Amino acid sequence: MSPAGEAYLKWYYDSRIWKQLSYPLDLWNYQEIFEQRAIDWVVETGTRHGGSALYFADLLAARGNPGMVISVDLDHASLQIGATDHPRLVLIKGDSAAAACVAEVKTHLPEPRGPMFLILDSDHRKHHVLRELTAYVPLMQSGDYLVVEDTCINGHPVKPDFGPGPMEAIAEFVAAHPGFLSADVEREEKFGCTFAPKGHFVRL
Repeated sequence: MSPAGEAYLKWYYDSRIWKQLSYPLDLWNYQEIFEQRAIDWVVETGTRHGGSALYFADLLAARGNPGMVISVDLDHASLQIGATDHPRLVLIKGDSAAAACVAEVKTHLPEPRGPMFLILDSDHRKHHVLRELTAYVPLMQSGDYLVVEDTCINGHPVKPDFGPGPMEAIAEFVAAHPGFLSADVEREEKFGCTFAPKGHFVRL
């Protein structure tokens, strides 16, 4: 991100506007990714209220794609939607990086399948994001898309006191697994600012 983009993101984050709505430029990027890559399947970790899960389900339905959104969270205490609120939505409760939860996600992904969008947006601590990357990147096929959300925390440029988080996790994963992922810098920088700096990747 440019210094101007970082300054804007810091203002946007510190003003807590994001507590009232998702970051619109990231949502715009997502819908372009879905269109350009003909996304059929979504795996999301971190359902929370369920707004992004519904958004992704609507994107699939609008394109007439055959797949589903599989959204995982540790608990559903904050959930504001139901499992039957959208025909393209599957909600799973559990530790997103646990073997049993990953196995359940796999049961919903057919073989063969179309392109997948994977978005990691649950527990942002480095060790958890690394567990998710280790669990889910091997499920990706060539051309599938990955977004590691909130890489902006731990001083990149917001919440400098957070401690190692998503950006540190993805940097370590990429260094340890050369040839797995290709950074999509053009997409990341399209609007000059994103909640996922250095967090956009295509599976090689």
